[in-house]
Amino acid sequence: MTFKQLAEQKKLLEDRLRRYGVEGEESFYLLASEYLLRFGSDITNPPERIIERGRKAFDRISHDEDLLAFIASIISSDPTGENLPVWYQHFLGRRFREGSGKFFTPRPVACAMSALIPCIDDAVIMDPTCGGGTFLIEASKRWKHLQCRLVANDIEASLVDLAQVVLNLATPGNHQKSFLSSNIYDPESQFKAWYGRVDYILANPPFSLQIETIDTDSSLFNLGYRNSDALFLDVCFNLLRPDGRLICLLPHSIVANTEYQRLRLAVEESWNLLGIVGLPEGVFHLTASTTTRADIVILEKKRAKHSSKRTKSVFAYAPSVGIPLNSRMIGQETNYLSQIVDDPGLKKVLGLG
Repeated sequence: MTFKQLAEQKKLLEDRLRRYGVEGEESFYLLASEYLLRFGSDITNPPERIIERGRKAFDRISHDEDLLAFIASIISSDPTGENLPVWYQHFLGRRFREGSGKFFTPRPVACAMSALIPCIDDAVIMDPTCGGGTFLIEASKRWKHLQCRLVANDIEASLVDLAQVVLNLATPGNHQKSFLSSNIYDPESQFKAWYGRVDYILANPPFSLQIETIDTDSSLFNLGYRNSDALFLDVCFNLLRPDGRLICLLPHSIVANTEYQRLRLAVEESWNLLGIVGLPEGVFHLTASTTTRADIVILEKKRAKHSSKRTKSVFAYAPSVGIPLNSRMIGQETNYLSQIVDDPGLKKVLGLG
């Protein structure tokens, strides 16, 4: 389905549900509960919130056979539920665009980032700010028949519900799954239980939120960088095993601006910088209607702080990533990011075989 077709489908469903007073969050729960009804018979302990709230919304439209048929056609064309995060963004996106620093990751970007980690058996792959689970879905596609554990965490309970549905529909049974709902900046014991156990982290954390009053041992925070980006890097350092790899999106300002020079120097005391891939302005246009610039940062946790292991680094820039970057773009742009990830030189440096 093209971006234009999906946009038309979203508008049509939204308009038809509004006739019965079903809007926003209710619309998402209705759709998600129908996905579970159609495809989720094998899911153990499906999210009760989705089932209960979805059924209530369904009762208000149950007499409209044409609308029910339209919803059924939407669901039947998406048996793995990979479009559910798109619907979530449509119905609830404003909640995250207004001052939250959260921007949903376009699938081509998540796909490319998942390709930057080597496939090993029994890997623990985590997204501490999982949103709709897009990164973990893409990681699961790469692991295929290998064993792994996918760990999804988000502070927003409805996002954990979404990730639970999508991951259970879209990933095979040999991929174990764990779901948490913890504030990563003030983590609970269930979150801390993963410290030192994670092989790979794929993430798009909240960008540039100012955080002043918090009790933390974050070295970057205590260095004076009192924002969500600095705290996130130290949270990931705690989660990863030695030699574990972090592939995340960070604001371009963290990578390029002079004011973050001390942060970058401090990061390289604890991490090996494996690479940076710059992304174009507008990469979040479709998912968050923002021109915020971001870069993919690839870091490897050192075995010991200040260790002198020699590592090569890769630096690249993708002028387009296969999706429209603004409202004037028509059709699908060239995916230079995919070409970068497929480059043999990059694969050699990152140990991707």
